[in-house]
Amino acid sequence: MEVYKRLLSYVRPFAGRFALAVLCTLGYAFAHSLVSFSVFMVLNGIQNQDRVVIGNLPNPGWLDTLHLPSFQLQSVELSTTYVPFIVVGVFLVRSFFEYVSRYQMSMVGLRVIRNIRDQLYAHLIRLSMNFYSKGKIGDLMSRTIEDVNVVQAGVTDVLIDLVQQPIVLIFQIALVFFWGGPLALIAVVVFPTVLIPLILFGRKLRKIQRNAQEQIAEINSQMQETFSGINVVKAFNMEQYEVRKFQGINKKVFNFLRRAVVITTGQRPLIEVMGAVAMAFSIWYGIRIMPLDRFASFLTCLFLLYEPLKKLSKVNASIQQAMGAGERIVELMNESPQIQSPSDAKMLDRKISSIEFSKVSLAYARGTKVLQNVSFSVKANEIIAIVGTSGAGKTSLVNLIPRFYDPIEGAVKINGVDIRDYDLRSLRAKIGIVTQDTFLFNTTVFENIAYGRLDASFEEVKQASKVAFADEFIHSLPKGFNTVIGERGVTLSGGQRQRLSIARALLKNPPILILDEATSQLDTESEREVQRALERLIADRTVFVIAHRLSTIQNADRILVLEDGKLIQAGTNESLLKQGGVYKRLYDLQFNV
Repeated sequence: MEVYKRLLSYVRPFAGRFALAVLCTLGYAFAHSLVSFSVFMVLNGIQNQDRVVIGNLPNPGWLDTLHLPSFQLQSVELSTTYVPFIVVGVFLVRSFFEYVSRYQMSMVGLRVIRNIRDQLYAHLIRLSMNFYSKGKIGDLMSRTIEDVNVVQAGVTDVLIDLVQQPIVLIFQIALVFFWGGPLALIAVVVFPTVLIPLILFGRKLRKIQRNAQEQIAEINSQMQETFSGINVVKAFNMEQYEVRKFQGINKKVFNFLRRAVVITTGQRPLIEVMGAVAMAFSIWYGIRIMPLDRFASFLTCLFLLYEPLKKLSKVNASIQQAMGAGERIVELMNESPQIQSPSDAKMLDRKISSIEFSKVSLAYARGTKVLQNVSFSVKANEIIAIVGTSGAGKTSLVNLIPRFYDPIEGAVKINGVDIRDYDLRSLRAKIGIVTQDTFLFNTTVFENIAYGRLDASFEEVKQASKVAFADEFIHSLPKGFNTVIGERGVTLSGGQRQRLSIARALLKNPPILILDEATSQLDTESEREVQRALERLIADRTVFVIAHRLSTIQNADRILVLEDGKLIQAGTNESLLKQGGVYKRLYDLQFNV
């Protein structure tokens, strides 16, 4: 129950609503208990012809210990004229309290779920890049949406019955003994046996639900991957293959959910049968020793007694399902960001005098080192180009600067201070990144450029787009800066997307800039346009450039050559060509020398 307790801890901020719901539940339970008295009055009135004579109510011995003479009701008479009003009043009061308690409890449940989803999303956003490098985006979406929906059913709906039914049960047990005396023992002796199937079924149901949620997450991952690469699927005629793969996963989900249905639908009938056995013994014995009005009230209490039990069996099934999904949510909530600001973090000034890599090594998830003992230093406003074959460690190297990852050995220093000692937000505020895989959001051109500078004015955004040569095509769009560009900027060309990305970096105006193969996927004309924008972007900044096309970095102040995660050469274009080695080989391959 630790998982469920953690989920219920989200109820604390709404203690006022919860307390009101509990009070109304007590009112409901009291009014609900009066139903058996209504039955008694109706039958008593029929027996005594137009009048209710309360002369054969049981008088348990424990009432005598209260020394309350008013409980001696043997001589009370009441006209049956009032009985219909009493019956209506009982149900009216009961319905009022039930409505208020269920409404308040439902509002608590909905707010709890909203907070869980908000906190889960916020927590996921804060997690470090190493977490996302090993996880599936579809799985994270499934946990945030599907798993929380299951938890919602196990909190919002269940919370009502979880509070209400035990209270109703306590009231009804007292009334069963009130009406039936020792006969009530026959009815309640079945309670312990009812708990056995609830416990056994509950454990199995929780495991089944967790497996089902994992398969649903697999469905989301499959869909996300297939739809993202739909052009590849169609180009290779793999539609039927993807459909068969999806159907296989979906069948597993069906099988798990079918087993869950068998358990959830079987609990209630089982409890009803067990309750019927107890009732049968009670009816067989009670009808011989009790007057009709009292016996009918006793029988009514028995029915009202087992109704909460049946509802609690449903509550148990919902809780077990919620815990199966809740375990997956708690797993994510227990993940902690590996990259965090220290408690005594320093703020990084805008003025950057130097950046130094000191014997830096990096490995992902205990794997082999992707960087090994890399050392070099960069002065302010230098342009540093990084080249090497695929897998040499170029992107891994620049990813250390904004602390997407931390080195396992050595340190990256800015202005002589280890970047792990800086406040993370102040560090990343000084770094701009333009990559080959430009990511744009499904919103307006204005909002995409102003991303990271939400306080930017229209004039600032317009000026950034002008410097990036993006205003040329923005004005031709249907709504200009207010045009929604679609998911990942699908309505724009590669060059247009890249220029928006450059405008975004220009608006941020960072002193450190990282260009990760920013023109590698563009055609010649688009590359020329983007290159013009980049020339304006890199002015008066410390720049790290990763490029496959060596023609784009020949004017760099220094070129670093990586191979198998090691820095093997460094120098200008001319000096490296004279040295020969890896750079000369790459140069010759590109220029067909």
